Amino acid sequence: MGMHAYHGDPQRRQQVVDRLYGLERTGRWEHRPLYWNGEVGSFIGTLLRGDDLGRWEAEFGLPKWLALAIDSMVAANPALGVAWGIHLLQGIPVGMPMDTMGSRSLLELLKGRSHGLLGLEGAAALAEVLEGVAALHAARLAGQDVDSARWRAARRAAVAQTNAQEPGSVAAAAGSCIEAAAWDPAQSRSAVSDTLRGWINARVAAEMAVYPWGKSDDEDMKQLLEILHAEDKARRAPGDTAHTNVFLLLEEKHPEKALRLRTYYRYQKSQYARQWRQAALVLQNVLHAAEGDAPAALIPRAHLFANPVRAAMAISPDGQWLAWLADGDGVMNIWAAPTSSPQEARQITRDTRRGIQAFHWTYVPGMLLFSQDRDGDENFRLFGADLADGSLRALTPAAPGVRTGVQGISRRRRDEIAIVSNARDARFFDVHVLHLRTGAMQCVQENTGFAGFLLDDRYEVRLAVRNTRDGGSEWLRRDAAGAWRPWQVFSAEDGRSSAPTHFDAEGRTLYAYDSRGRDTAALVAIDWESGAATVLAEDPRADIGGMLTDAASHRPLAYGVTYERFQLHMLGDALRRDIETLDGAAGDGEWRLTARTEDDQRWIVAMSSDTRPSSSWMYDRQARTLQHLMDLRPRLTWAPLARMQPVVIPARDGLPLVSYLTVPVHADAGDLRTRAPLPLVLLVHGGPWSRDTFGFNPMHQWLANRGYAVLSVNFRGSTGFGKRFVNAADGEWGRRMDEDLEDAVAWALERGIAEPRRLAIFGASYGGFAVLSALTRYPSRYACGIDVVGPSNLETLLASIPAYWEADRVRQHRAMGDPATEEGLARLRDRSPLHRASQIRSPLLIAQGANDPRVKQAESEQMVAALRHSGIPVTYALYTDEGHGFVREANRMSFNALCEDFLSRHLGGRAEPWSEADHPGHSLQLAEHAAHQAA
Repeated sequence: MGMHAYHGDPQRRQQVVDRLYGLERTGRWEHRPLYWNGEVGSFIGTLLRGDDLGRWEAEFGLPKWLALAIDSMVAANPALGVAWGIHLLQGIPVGMPMDTMGSRSLLELLKGRSHGLLGLEGAAALAEVLEGVAALHAARLAGQDVDSARWRAARRAAVAQTNAQEPGSVAAAAGSCIEAAAWDPAQSRSAVSDTLRGWINARVAAEMAVYPWGKSDDEDMKQLLEILHAEDKARRAPGDTAHTNVFLLLEEKHPEKALRLRTYYRYQKSQYARQWRQAALVLQNVLHAAEGDAPAALIPRAHLFANPVRAAMAISPDGQWLAWLADGDGVMNIWAAPTSSPQEARQITRDTRRGIQAFHWTYVPGMLLFSQDRDGDENFRLFGADLADGSLRALTPAAPGVRTGVQGISRRRRDEIAIVSNARDARFFDVHVLHLRTGAMQCVQENTGFAGFLLDDRYEVRLAVRNTRDGGSEWLRRDAAGAWRPWQVFSAEDGRSSAPTHFDAEGRTLYAYDSRGRDTAALVAIDWESGAATVLAEDPRADIGGMLTDAASHRPLAYGVTYERFQLHMLGDALRRDIETLDGAAGDGEWRLTARTEDDQRWIVAMSSDTRPSSSWMYDRQARTLQHLMDLRPRLTWAPLARMQPVVIPARDGLPLVSYLTVPVHADAGDLRTRAPLPLVLLVHGGPWSRDTFGFNPMHQWLANRGYAVLSVNFRGSTGFGKRFVNAADGEWGRRMDEDLEDAVAWALERGIAEPRRLAIFGASYGGFAVLSALTRYPSRYACGIDVVGPSNLETLLASIPAYWEADRVRQHRAMGDPATEEGLARLRDRSPLHRASQIRSPLLIAQGANDPRVKQAESEQMVAALRHSGIPVTYALYTDEGHGFVREANRMSFNALCEDFLSRHLGGRAEPWSEADHPGHSLQLAEHAAHQAA
C-alpha cells in the first residue's frame, strides 16, 4: 500500500506542529540524535517521548530515516535546527508518497543540478562510482527492486575509490559521502543522515582547499605551539601541573600568527554553518515538492514586502530601554520595553495611516524622536515621545512647505538637540537649537545660500558648505569678525566625492572624505588650527564609506569600503576583538552597528547576508556575547532564497560596472551560469547618485523566485567608485548611462543567462527615467518595462524640483543640462523620453504617487498621454496618498502584485493570484490603455 505523509490527515500534521511549537517555547532540549531520558530529549526524542521509530512510522506516516536525519541536523546546529525541523515537518504535503523520498533526497545530494556532489571540482575522480550509486537510487525512484547484492557492490566500489584518494583531500571527503549514500534508505535508517553529514564535510573541504592555508601552515603552527608549550613547562617550578593554554601564549607572543589562526578557524566555522544551511534547504526542497525537479516553492509576496514583524531595534543611551518599529493592522508604530524585561513591551505611537519610518533616541532619559510627513509630501514634522508617561508632543509646528530634520544629538547638551528647518526661506535650511523639555527653539545660524553646516558637540556652527557655480564646493569657517571665509576648496571633479563628516569631541580635528589628489575619496583628519590633513585610510578601487568611531572622542577606529562587497578595516587595535567576534558570528554575511549605549559597553548589531534577512542582536563587549533580539522577516528563515553573485562587467569604453546577478535556485548552474537562458529583469537603481550593493534584496529574491534572472548594474554616476566614475555621468543622461545598461544586458545574453525575446527593464526615480529612455532608444530590446516615479521630461523636472534643492541646482544642471543656455536646453530636450515616446514598441507599466515633491505627477501623466496618442499599450497606476515611492502596506502590496501580473503576462514567469480586494485600504487608481490588447 505504501507510506503516505501523516496518513493523509491534515489534522495529524497540525498536531505534530502544534506540539513542536509548544516544546520550542519551553526550550528544553538535549541535542543528541534520538535521545529521551524521561524529562528532556532530542527534537524527535522529545516529540515521541522515546526512541521508538516504529511508532514514528505508525503514528505519522513518515519514514525512519527522516527522523534520524532531522535529529542529526538539529544536533549539528541547535541554534537554527529547531526552527528548521518544525518548518520541514510543517511543509511536507499531507498524503505525499514517502516510500522513495529517501532515494530522491540522496539523488539530489549526489547529482542535484544546483548543489550536487558531482559539481565539486575535487570529486571528478569519483564520477564513475558516484554514477553507480546514483543509478541504484534512480532505479528505486522508477519503482524497481534493487537487491542487497547490488548495494554491497556499490559500497565496495566506493570504499576502494575513496581509499585511493589522498587522505584529507576533497576527493576523500567526497568518497566518504558516496559511501554513506550507497545504502537503501528503506532499509538503513542512517543512510540519509550519514550522507548529509558527508555532503557537508565534502563541500566544506572544497571551500577550505582554496583558502590560503595549506599543509605547511598546519605543520608550522603545530611546531610553534609545541615550542610554546615546552617553553612554558620549562619556566615552571617542579611539580607545577597547571594547564598550559598555548593559544593564550600564542596571542601574547605572536599576535599576528594568532590572528591568522583565528581567521582560519572562523572561516572554517562559517563554511560549516553555510553548508549546513544548504544541506537543510536541499532536504527541505525535496520534501516540500510533489515532484523532485520542481522549481522552488512560491514565496508569498507578503513574506517579502508586507510590513516586517519588527524592525529598527535600538537601545537607549542609558541602556534602560529597547525600542523598535512593529506592525499592527498594516501600520508600523514605535514600541518599547525595559531592556531587563523585553516581554513587557508596549505600543508608544498609534498612527493609522503611513506609520513611523524611523526614530532617534535622545539623552533625555526615556525620550525619543520621530518625524512624519503628510501622504508622502516629504514636509517632515518632528515629534517627541516620553516613555515615562507615554505622552507624545509635536516639537515643530505644522506649516505648508516646511520641512524639519534632526541635525545633531549631543551628550554635552543633553536636554537639547540641533535641528534644521526651511520655515524662514523655503530654499534654505536654518539651524536651530530645540529644548526638548520646554519646546523653546533658538535660531543659531541663518542660511543665506549654503548647502549645509557642520556643528560640534556644543552645537556651535563651525563649518559651512557652499556649492560653487562650476559644480564644485567650498568649505568655509569664520574669521575673527565672525564672517564666513573659504577654507577648503574643491573642484567640480571632487565636489560629489568629498564631504565633511564630523568633529572630534574637543572640536580640534575635522574628519572628512577627500578625493583631492586621488581618484577615490580617502578618510582624512584635518587639524582645525593649521589646516594640515592626515590621510587615515584610502582604497584604490572604492571611496571610503562609513566608519566606527570612539563613543566619547569620536575618533575613527574602523572604516568601511564597498567595491563588490562591504569590508570593514581597523585603524589600530581598539576594536580588534569586537570585530573578530562579530565577524565570526556573521559567518558568510555582514554586520552593522546600529545603536549603542553611552558607555559603549552594549551594542545593537544587525546581521544579514544575501540569503538571510536582517536580524538584530545585543552584543556585550566585555563578555563578548550576543543575545538575539529579533528577526526582520522570520517567515523567510527557511524560504528557498537564491544567492546573489557579484560580477564586474566592462562597459564599451572600459569602465568597470560592478553588478549583481541573482538567478532562480533551480536554474543555478554554478558561478555566473544558468542551465538554460532565462527571462531577465534589469533592475535600475534611483538617484542616480546612489549605488546597488551586495546583500539581502527582496526585489532580487522575489523576481528570482518567479523564474527570472535579475541583474542590477552600477552604471556610471553611481556613487562609491571614485570621482572619475561618478563624474563620467555628467551630460550622459539618456546616452552613456543608458549604454552601460545596454552593455550589461549584452553581457547576460552573450553568457547564455538571458533569453533575447524575454527581457524587461524595471526602475524607480532615475531608474524610471532609464526605463523610458531605454524603451525609446532600443525599442526592440525589451519585451516590457516598468517605470516608477520616473521623470519623462528633463525640462519640466528641473522647473519643478522642490525649493529646498536650490543649493544643489548647479549640480543638477551639470548632470543633465542648463536650461538657461541654448546648448543645455537642446540637450534636455534631446534626452527627454517624452519627445521620443512614439518610438516605444513594448507594453509599459507606469506608477506614480500623487504627492511626489521630486518627480511631480505631471511627469508620468504627460508620458501616459503621449503613449496613448501614439497607440502604445500602457497601464497607469496612480496612488493618491503616496509620494516618491509607496510606503503604506496596502499600496505597496497592491503595486507589487500588479507588477508581478504584468511581468508574468509579458515574460512568462510565475505569479501569485491576487485581486484589489486582497489589499483593503489601498488608494490605487488604475487605468489601462490598449493598443490591440491590454498591457
